[in-house]
Amino acid sequence: MMSDIEEAGAAEIQLKIETEASEDTIYFTKVVEKLAEGLLSICQPPLAQVKNELFELTNKQEALLAHMQLENKKIHETFEDIDLNDMFAAVKVYQGKLALIRKEMINIHERTYKLKKRALRLQQIKQKEALSKEQQREQELRREQELIVTNQDKRHF
Repeated sequence: MMSDIEEAGAAEIQLKIETEASEDTIYFTKVVEKLAEGLLSICQPPLAQVKNELFELTNKQEALLAHMQLENKKIHETFEDIDLNDMFAAVKVYQGKLALIRKEMINIHERTYKLKKRALRLQQIKQKEALSKEQQREQELRREQELIVTNQDKRHF
C-alpha cells in the first residue's frame, strides 16, 4: 500500500493539477467571452440593420397586401353589379352593330367611288361624242356653204 509520503505527494500533485485546471478553465472562459464579444461587435450592426430593413419590408408588404385586398374587393363588387354587367352586354351588342355599320359604310364608299369613276368616264365619252357631232355638223355646214358658193358661182357664168 501506499505510504503516507506517497499519499501526501499524490495529494499535492492532484492539488496542483486541479489548480492548473481551474486556472485554465478561468483563462478559457475569459478567452471565450472576449471572442464572443468581438464576434458580436462585428456582426451586430449589420444584423441590426438587416432586422430594421426586414421590419420595414414587412410593414410595406402588409400595407400592399391590405391595398390589394381592397382593390380585389372592389373588382368583385364590380363584377357582381347586375346593372354594370347589363351595360357591358349592351356595349358588346352595340360594338357588333357598329362593326356592321362600318363594313356597310366602307362597301357604300367603294360603290360610290366606282360609280363616280364610271360617271366621269361616261361624261368624257359623251363630251367626245358631242364634240365629234359638233365637228361633223360644222363640216356639213362648210360643205353646204361650199356647195352654195359653188352653185352661185355656176349661176354667174
